[in-house]
Amino acid sequence: MTNDTALDYVDRALRLAQKRHHHIKYNVIGGETLEPMYNSIVQQLIYLHNVITGEEKDKSRIHKMTMGMYAAKEFDVMDPIFADRIGSAVYIADQIGGGLKVQLPHQENPDSYQQRQEKLRSEFPDDFDV
Repeated sequence: MTNDTALDYVDRALRLAQKRHHHIKYNVIGGETLEPMYNSIVQQLIYLHNVITGEEKDKSRIHKMTMGMYAAKEFDVMDPIFADRIGSAVYIADQIGGGLKVQLPHQENPDSYQQRQEKLRSEFPDDFDV
């Protein structure tokens, strides 16, 4: 992960969001109440992917993204790996939105980041490399 790019982080979050969205939509009784939230996260990550790749030129929507709020309020305790992936994408989006040179999550505090990732890998092996 230490060679990852901003796009790698966003795509990792997107793949896990798509997995969660599919599961909620098709496998959870009552999932229709949560489906719009998961769909919103997927759409925001697709937009962010497109901003990073240059397909999307309008960066103004970055300031209206809500997935960080979901990560903090909904997933931090019940789905920590999803919260981590969304949090990394939001961290990158905030820097892009602020016109800053992007510092990646693993660059901010490498040791802490590595320890957190090792813990997530051991606790969530089915989702870690999605």
